[in-house]
Amino acid sequence: MTQKSVNRPIPDPAPIIVALDDMSEHEAVSLARQLVGLVWGFKVNDLLLNVGADIVPRLKSYGNVFCDPKLYDIPNTVANQVRILSAAGADLITIHCSGGTEMMRAAIDAREGKAKLLGVTILTAMDGATCESVYHQDVPDQISLFAGQALEAGLDGIICAPTDLGLIDTVDPDHKLWRVTPGVRPDWHTKPDDQKRPMTPQEAWTGGAELLVIGRPITGAEDPAKACGRIVEELRGS
Repeated sequence: MTQKSVNRPIPDPAPIIVALDDMSEHEAVSLARQLVGLVWGFKVNDLLLNVGADIVPRLKSYGNVFCDPKLYDIPNTVANQVRILSAAGADLITIHCSGGTEMMRAAIDAREGKAKLLGVTILTAMDGATCESVYHQDVPDQISLFAGQALEAGLDGIICAPTDLGLIDTVDPDHKLWRVTPGVRPDWHTKPDDQKRPMTPQEAWTGGAELLVIGRPITGAEDPAKACGRIVEELRGS
């Protein structure tokens, strides 16, 4: 599907969430300290298992915190987990749309504070063949279904590959759902990884994303702050 081009100014700090994956608590906090003021915030996933919800207030000193546990369970269990993470101060929390509208609504009822709940559609490591084997539908149909369910349940936003932003627009033309996109890779990041449907930061931003999740191009760089600054410069020049 064709992406629509959106001409929007780049806010300050930049709309980048740095994925703090495969790091110790010390490494994650140290990196966040280096990037304070440059980016919107930081994503934690495996750190929630290694450290627990206590990592959230530690990182809040340096920016917003995106908790990415991709919750998927019976409604009561998901509600309990959302309650813990939102009480810790999480700004964004992910749950799987495939858990159904009852689970999503239970999560909404359980959250505390200002946490926004984002529905995960199709993982960005999935290609068309994998999507067919798991969901028995192609990527466009399955993403459209999940986005519609997220709207129906009342979620705040959606997680999708940047290549799928146009699909979300057809389901949500009034832009009620925040678009948060992982699978974002600048052209100069040439190391192979597990992202199957990537786009550059400029493409994702002009395609309508509110926040760009970027990990290895920044965290794997010799100078993460410099790499982040390069991405911001490219965004502002787009």
